[in-house]
Amino acid sequence: MGTTLAGIDLAIIGGFLVIVTVVGFALSKMASENVDEYFLGGNKIPWWVLGISTSTSNFDMAGTMIIVGVVFSLGYKGFLVEIRGGVGLSLAFLVVFLAKWLRRSRVMTSAEWMKLRFGTDRQGRVAHVLSAVANILLSLGMIVYFSKGAGKFLTYFLPYSEFTCMATMVCIGLLYTLMSGLYGVVFTDVIQMILLIFTAVFITVEAFSLAPTVSLPDGFMDFDLATPVGGAALIAKDPASWEPILGMFGVCVFMWVFRTTLEGMGGVGGYTDQRFFAARNEREASLLTMESIILSVFRWTMVAGLVVMGLNIVQEGLPGAIDISKDAEHVLPVVLGQSLPDGIRGLVIAGLIAAAMSTFDSTLNAGASYYVKDIYQSYQNPEATGDDLIRVSRWATMALCVAGVSLAMIVPNINHIWGLITMGLGAGLFVPLVLRWYWPRLNGYGFAAGTAGGVVAALVFKAILKLPLYSSFPAIVGSAFASAVLISLLTPATDDAILVRFWTQINPWGLWRRHAKAAKESGMVDEQQMRDRNMERLNDGISLFLTIPFQICLLVGAMAFVFHDWKKFGYFTVMSVLCGLGLYFFWFKNLKAVEVCEQEDEYYAEQKNS
Repeated sequence: MGTTLAGIDLAIIGGFLVIVTVVGFALSKMASENVDEYFLGGNKIPWWVLGISTSTSNFDMAGTMIIVGVVFSLGYKGFLVEIRGGVGLSLAFLVVFLAKWLRRSRVMTSAEWMKLRFGTDRQGRVAHVLSAVANILLSLGMIVYFSKGAGKFLTYFLPYSEFTCMATMVCIGLLYTLMSGLYGVVFTDVIQMILLIFTAVFITVEAFSLAPTVSLPDGFMDFDLATPVGGAALIAKDPASWEPILGMFGVCVFMWVFRTTLEGMGGVGGYTDQRFFAARNEREASLLTMESIILSVFRWTMVAGLVVMGLNIVQEGLPGAIDISKDAEHVLPVVLGQSLPDGIRGLVIAGLIAAAMSTFDSTLNAGASYYVKDIYQSYQNPEATGDDLIRVSRWATMALCVAGVSLAMIVPNINHIWGLITMGLGAGLFVPLVLRWYWPRLNGYGFAAGTAGGVVAALVFKAILKLPLYSSFPAIVGSAFASAVLISLLTPATDDAILVRFWTQINPWGLWRRHAKAAKESGMVDEQQMRDRNMERLNDGISLFLTIPFQICLLVGAMAFVFHDWKKFGYFTVMSVLCGLGLYFFWFKNLKAVEVCEQEDEYYAEQKNS
């Protein structure tokens, strides 16, 4: 059952699409200067803009549809389900240490990073190519995910097929991404975040006043790991995906937490890493991540608000109640269609379209960079001029877009592709990404083997055999780990000089004692610098144990506020404030000054050129 949009709604949505296209045209000249400007904004974009862009990119339409459906069906336990990716808990790791490690790498892409870690000989090249291919596949999966969600959402409001809605959205996002690269992505994200904040605030206020009249289902307020009481609307739509999860809930929560820990400890690649590579310095890389965590509060108050309004529709037997009962992913479009007045509906839908496009354009721009920088320029045409690289960047962007839309037409539902990305492809890729930071013996061959083993295992166990999460996830992670470790031990180690230089530049945690000693003996670091580095790692460890509960308490407290669950709201608010105070002393006060960051950037730029 769809809803016809009023003329004012269509005018608002159309006006928004015109604005982002105009912004793309306005920024096209800046992006055309060279490939660094196109993909990294020349490392000149302010941290608060990149932070807004990071938050907006994680605030996607398809993901919001899934999250709303899961929380509607399972209550607070839906939050536990979305630890698999929707909560964005990896940001807690990024804000403390991983964001600055990535910025210290001083590269353009996660694949180019492999040269820093493994060198430029054969093993380094193998890791480089495999990383580029894997990140292109992951970008392709995210484009499929975006396209499917956008098409499904818009068909509820527009009298067109899913493909027509999908193609229209994709063409507009493709247009301004082609023209302006990362500049267009991040500055249109700022416009999109303004709409999203309005959307979130309006829905939160409406739902807050409605909540006392809505009866919450049995088990809705529980946070235990027992089998959820609800979930019928999820199982009815996709029993193959949801029955194993709800039947083995506690085991699955453990796996989601483990998966998120892997993601946070190793990095995520794709468009997320691109924001940190593009930051002006490592201080700003950390700050933009904290901003993204705080802005995510708006998403979760909106989720809680949509759930309250959806429950009210079902409770009152209003139009759309049957659609929600059949498919919980319909809660979002039904609520927008049935519970909002004309004009406001257009603004809210424009905000959600903005969320979808921000994920799409970020993924598209980052995905193309892996081909241009890591395959075309590195191996196909090393002598390519700046104009050649810009031209190929645009062709690669279009090719990735067409491939993603084509695949989206055969995907059955949003949760299917999201599960494949987060607990399939992502789970396999994260294992070698973790080992690269902490285990020096991992070499380029081992990284490539772990990446290939993880991707193949994900496709076999998740996509082909369709094994349930509690058996497919351990199989995927185990395959990636065994492949990486075995091949690393059977092949020559990375040259010590490369590893010592890597440790000196990054200062990672892990089994680097021998290389730290070598760096000190060679004069690359002195005694005072060694003490400073040890203190930095200690502060980071303490900060990590504060950031994770800070983020969780902030988001759950925001939901509890909307639900009028004052006991949980008070508890989680106090916890988030206490953790925030701890972060001020152990994290914020220990961020490097801008002047120090600039001096280090200059030093390593000279080292790289020499």
